[in-house]
Amino acid sequence: MRRLTRPASPVVSATVTSEPSITQEEISNGRLIAAVSYLPGLCFIGLLGFPENRYAVFHARQGFVLFLVEIVVAIAFGIYDASLGRIPWVGLILGAILKFVVWIGLLVVTVYGVAKGASGELARVPFLGEAADKVPF
Repeated sequence: MRRLTRPASPVVSATVTSEPSITQEEISNGRLIAAVSYLPGLCFIGLLGFPENRYAVFHARQGFVLFLVEIVVAIAFGIYDASLGRIPWVGLILGAILKFVVWIGLLVVTVYGVAKGASGELARVPFLGEAADKVPF
């Protein structure tokens, strides 16, 4: 009797990308810029200062998307503070807890990006890596 087997499901890694065109020389020259690109606002150093280094630009794009997310979060918290944050006790406590969790989460993503950029890995930032591919520069 013939046994039917399901084909193995392909394992897709969400963190590693395949960029075969990036050379080891580009990685070694762009590691510092790639790491700095995740710090708020410093992504423009990699995007504008080193456009020929594809490794630095790869990480700078992700840093740019992270920077945009941080701006949106800051605006959202400003709106929250001006509206629901004015509710006595509940608004203050809920806002403080929410801000703590969100900003710590963004800090963890920033540290992850800095570590991957400095180590020479082409790793996508979780949840933001796909959006970074759509950045036109």
